[in-house]
Amino acid sequence: MPPKDITETIYSAPLPRRPETGLLAWQATIGYINLQYNLDARLELMVQPKEADQNWSAAAEWGQNHEESTDEPTIGAALRELWNEISRKHIIFASREAVARKPAGYADDEWLDKETSLLLSRLLDAARLVYKTEWRLKLSYQSIELPNARFHADLHSPTNVLSGRSGTLREACREIYRQLGEEFQRRSGKSLDS
Repeated sequence: MPPKDITETIYSAPLPRRPETGLLAWQATIGYINLQYNLDARLELMVQPKEADQNWSAAAEWGQNHEESTDEPTIGAALRELWNEISRKHIIFASREAVARKPAGYADDEWLDKETSLLLSRLLDAARLVYKTEWRLKLSYQSIELPNARFHADLHSPTNVLSGRSGTLREACREIYRQLGEEFQRRSGKSLDS
């Protein structure tokens, strides 16, 4: 048998970079599902007060599929459990490159960037201050053609619904925080930021 040619090159493309946060990985996953399976793919998150803390749930919908996680203590736990549920029941990614972007393997502090995490925390604290335990925040993401309207946030209370729409979760939450601040000032004469 002749010796093997050791000058043969094997081409191997590097995997794409993993998204910096778990939420960005989820956005990429919803975009992938949108392109590959169903144009109505959507990610939804909901949080409401629970005793001294909050209760998170997450859901993904595409076509006839609906998967969810409920009763989680953090947004990261809800998103992590949602992916676990989906990966047990569905094969989403068709390529090795797409798998590299899946929303898994993120630490608790890697689901949101720091600025978004801080703003979301301030928004939840403000909702608790203004509405006590009578509120729920619903966040949804769709990979639609209008990039400035992909995130939609609604803060529901017994008296009204405050809404924000933007290209980022941070900006959608900032819009609700602004409206909540105006409502708090009308009720108390004080500023949320004082």
